[in-house]
Amino acid sequence: MAAYTTISLPKGLHGHLTSFLEGHPELGYGSVAEFAKEAIRLRVEEMQEEARQVALSKLRRARTPDWRTRWERYRDSARQ
Repeated sequence: MAAYTTISLPKGLHGHLTSFLEGHPELGYGSVAEFAKEAIRLRVEEMQEEARQVALSKLRRARTPDWRTRWERYRDSARQ
């Protein structure tokens, strides 16, 4: 059995969602909770992708020494 917790929604938003979902059963949501779970899951996926894109962008902009510079540093450290 899964453990659950609750979140609070403004009554107006909850009422609006309830009316909308009841008026559109073809969307497949049986409750505001089902809709909220999917909406949150989708938003988390979007944020994870955004974070991944930011990390990739930072890596692409990062200055890394070229092979010759790396080799010279390695060689010089070995000589010491």
